[in-house]
Amino acid sequence: MAAPIALAVSVNAPAGRITDALATTEGLASFWTTDSHAAPEAGSAARFGFGGPELQMRIDQLDPGRRIAWTCLNDFPMPPGHWAGTTVTWDLTPSGTGGVTVLLQHGNWPAPITQAGLAATAYTWALVLTALKGYAETGTPQPVFTTAAHPAES
Repeated sequence: MAAPIALAVSVNAPAGRITDALATTEGLASFWTTDSHAAPEAGSAARFGFGGPELQMRIDQLDPGRRIAWTCLNDFPMPPGHWAGTTVTWDLTPSGTGGVTVLLQHGNWPAPITQAGLAATAYTWALVLTALKGYAETGTPQPVFTTAAHPAES
């Protein structure tokens, strides 16, 4: 089994704002994809559209200001493609500056997974994490992906 992807970023924003961004339709649409649908409750399924098949994630844990954990419910038509059953966690740790360090981990990869596929996924998560930081710090939506059905705010 491949090691998890792990990325961290310091965000100069309150943990509650980051939780809202990670657990609500409005928040997710503001930094990841404009075609996002989520209810901020454990056990619910979040849906993410990218102009094709939707990615579905079950919200396994929602501990506001501390941790959000998802399990991918379906394969995603993006490298490496084998997302079903993988897990994504967002751990929030207060920093000394009044902000938060966000640690994103995407793991539980099935075998075999190519290194190229993992690298492409890590790159995309880095873009998403950077957009989360920008949105949480400024309040200005800056989604990485936009769809014709839900264009990004100008």
